[in-house]
Amino acid sequence: MRSCLLISIAALALVAAGCGAGPTSAKDRFDVIFDTGAANRAEEHGANLRQLVAHALDRINALLPGPKTAIFIEYDAASNVIPQTGTNGSTNPQTGHITIGFGPGSQTNYQTTLSFWLPRTLSHEINHSVRILAGPGFGTSLLEDTITEGISSVFDEAAFPGPPNPWDNALKASQECTMWKQAKPLLGDSGLYAQWMFGGGGVPHWTAFAIGYHIVRDYLHHHPHTSWATLTSTSASAILAGSHYQPCTQP
Repeated sequence: MRSCLLISIAALALVAAGCGAGPTSAKDRFDVIFDTGAANRAEEHGANLRQLVAHALDRINALLPGPKTAIFIEYDAASNVIPQTGTNGSTNPQTGHITIGFGPGSQTNYQTTLSFWLPRTLSHEINHSVRILAGPGFGTSLLEDTITEGISSVFDEAAFPGPPNPWDNALKASQECTMWKQAKPLLGDSGLYAQWMFGGGGVPHWTAFAIGYHIVRDYLHHHPHTSWATLTSTSASAILAGSHYQPCTQP
């Protein structure tokens, strides 16, 4: 059994929701559980994990209000984290509960992982949680999967500006055109997440992440005053239609 320590972020006990009103502060909104190994490992590298996470959640909450959820943060093996970020994340599509891992990334260092990629990963997964709990849900079709990931990638870069996510531009322009042609007949199909996100069967690694990122970015270009809350609750079909995404059009 994993040894965990339920801690408070400025007295992070969940406060009972009142009369349907959502939480207004990060400390009321997020029930955070730290694996004791995670807190200790961060401390070994000179980072106060509790403080770092509290600051990140304050930033995320200010940009994207939403319902209460639980977040579990653990230390993970190198084989389980993204090499470029030293992190991983997942959100339960039914409960909206979040799991974040960090560990030794082969293409980054602990300081960058803890100070930059961990907050960005938190913002990515919290966006998923809000879409699941207060929007149309994560979705099951290839289109829904693609747009949901695209929204979270665009949001996490806005929440914590800096280098692009490694998956945002994983495809060359010619590849993106080719893969979009292959994806279009499959957009209504389910069960394609792993293949189109992580590659396989002729689909390059991170294909749908890159396509989704560009669709959502194009949507915001045409709808620049859209709030993060509105974007996160907008249907995948509406975002695709409003994006005017045309990856095969040469400039």
